[in-house]
Order: sequence, then structure tokens, then C-alpha cells
Amino acid sequence: MAKQTLGLGSAANDNTGDTLRAGGDKINDNFSEVYTALGNGSNLTVTLANPAVGHVLRYNGTTFLPSDYTQLTSALDVNSNSIISASNGNIVVAPNGTGNVTISNGSVTSTFNGTDGIIDMPTKVKYKNEYANLGAAPAAATYTGYFFTVDGDDNPYVNINITAGGAGDVQAKVLTQYSSIDLLTDVDTTTAAPTSNQVLKWNGTKWAPANDDSGISSLNIWASVAGDSGSTTADSQSDTLTVAGGTNITTAVSGDTLTVNFDGTLVTTYAALTDTDVTGVTQGDSLFYNGTVWSVVRSPITWWEINANGSSDYTFAGPGFPTTANDPTIYVNRGFTYAFDNSVQGGAHPFRIQSTQGLTGTPYTTGQSGAGTTVLYWTVPMDAPNTLYYQCTLHAAMQGTINVVT
Repeated sequence: MAKQTLGLGSAANDNTGDTLRAGGDKINDNFSEVYTALGNGSNLTVTLANPAVGHVLRYNGTTFLPSDYTQLTSALDVNSNSIISASNGNIVVAPNGTGNVTISNGSVTSTFNGTDGIIDMPTKVKYKNEYANLGAAPAAATYTGYFFTVDGDDNPYVNINITAGGAGDVQAKVLTQYSSIDLLTDVDTTTAAPTSNQVLKWNGTKWAPANDDSGISSLNIWASVAGDSGSTTADSQSDTLTVAGGTNITTAVSGDTLTVNFDGTLVTTYAALTDTDVTGVTQGDSLFYNGTVWSVVRSPITWWEINANGSSDYTFAGPGFPTTANDPTIYVNRGFTYAFDNSVQGGAHPFRIQSTQGLTGTPYTTGQSGAGTTVLYWTVPMDAPNTLYYQCTLHAAMQGTINVVT
């Protein structure tokens, strides 16, 4: 509604102005519009009491009051706009006291710590630290630890405090795979350039190129030698290594050749070997290992390991038994030799071959040697019965059948 103006007439009491009722109605309408615009229609919601310089009117949920414009009452949403300064002014973010400044994006928060000044950025930081010349880089004393490169220089730099030689705060070159060893302060390959096969030698001041045999007339070709017992080390340029013969060994040197000779007696027979017993050997005999020495056997031999399953069964292992068997029926050939090794059980379960069954069965001993409490050797006679039996002489249940098949 536009403002309504009271009609005052042309002159006082000339009956040309608004009547009292019409004038009062206009006044009421004007006030109603003001109270609606600045209030709720009945009361004003704007308070202008005690304003200060820089205050603005801010709605507190009930009334617009003078308020400090420098204090935010909720998060600031720039809504794609920028925060800028005028006249080259700074934009300052200054937490109170030791408060931190944090910048968050997604799940990552970077922190500028207000207590120790440490900046914690838990992500990668990309930056370019290259300067047109060395003088343009930050000063070493002010920015110690700063890493940078210089345009046109193949070596990077680091600002560092060097204590050696009193160098102090310097902009030190960092060596890379493209650097020259001459950049090291204690190496000089410039005064005298190196030639083929030279080495770096300490000249009292720096490492410099020199021949590898400079200053000596000869070189040792050995440093230390260790033997079965004892060792030795060259202790002079003229030291000599002597190769001496031992028992039945002689040595000889002719020109550049060292010859080692054996002048003892070679063992050429089984009988001369210390782990072989060939007593009584005859044509056609074979050797077998009995666990201690190689011994003579008249015929092919099969070795079975015998153990016990309590006092219920003998267990057999060895040729013909893919797995250990309890009281198996065994098959033997006439003329072949069999070893029944009962060494583990020994006297607890004596092993015996019998022609009849049971604890009181008739022992069959033809072709046997050794003992049933250690190793029983049996060369099966050509006239052996087709069926024999084995029996523990102490336990009736430990028994089985022997079939003589040929």
C-alpha cells in the first residue's frame, strides 16, 4: 500500500479536507503498513537501542537487534563466491591463542598447529622449488632444511648447517647419478685428470688420481690362507707361501707348476678296507651292509625290520611291505637269505622259526645264524618244508605263517 496523505483542505475549517474519521482511517492504515513491514502487524520486531560503529541489524529469531558484524553465528557459505581484499590488503585467518587452523576436503584434514607451528598435511604436496639463480633462493640461515633447484644447474641444493670446517649455514649441492665425483670437497680430479686404470689415492690433502702401484715395487698375490688346521697371513711384500706335503703326500714346483704327488700305498682290495669283513668269501658271494660293516652273503638277501604291537603282533617293514604289517604271512625262496632284524625288541619278544605252531612248537634252525633277539639270518635250504611258522617264544599271539614258494 502506498502512503496515504491526510487531506487538510484549502483553509482551516473550510470543509474541503478529510473528515476526522477519514483522516483517522488513513493514519491507522499507514501505521498498520509500518507495523507489518517492521514487525508482526501488532508489535515492532526491530530494536535500535545502543548501536555501535560497525553494527548491523541481525535477526535473533524474534527481533532485529544491533549486532557486531565481525562475529559469525553460523558456518560461512561463500556459495561459489570468493573472499577478496581491496588495496592489496592481506586476508588473515587468526585463531585465538594457540588455536589451530584446519582445512578439510572430503575425508582429509590438514592442520596448521597453533601451539608448535607444525603444518600437518596427510596427503601429497605438489610444489615447484626452482629459481632462476642461486641468489634468488631463500637464505640458508633463515630457511635451514629447504630443498630447491636452480634453473640450468644439474645438481639440486639443500640449505644446511655444516659443522665440518666451520662452513656454517650453506646452500650445499646434493650429488645425483648425473654428478661428478669432483664435486666432493675432498676429491680433486681437476688439477690432474685421471687416466685409464688409475685409482683415487689420498695425497695428504685430498683424494686424487694416481697409479694403483704407486710407491711400491711389488705386490703380494695372497693375503691369508686357511688350512684344515691353522691359518697364515702375508705380513710383507716378500712373504712366501709354502705348500708342504703331509702323510703320503709330496709336493714339487717346476717353473710355474705346482705338482702334488701321493707316495703311499693305495687300497686296492675290499679286505684292506676298515669297514669291510670278507672273511670266508668265495666265488659268487655278495656283500651286504649289516649296519656296522659290509659282510659276505652266499645268496641274495632281503632285510626285514621286526617290531612289536604290544604283545599282540609282530610288525614287519621292509621289502614287499608298502606299509607296516601285523603278523603277515611271508613268502621266501629256497636258496635266498633273509635277515629278521629284531634288535629293537630284543629279549622282550624273541623271534623263532618253527616247523609246528604255538609256544611249544618245534624249532626249525637249518640254514640259520645270528639270534632271534638281535638279527636272525636264514638261508632257506633247498629241502625246506613248504610251510613253516614264526613265533614269539614269550607271547602266543605273536605268530604267523612262512610259505616256501620255490
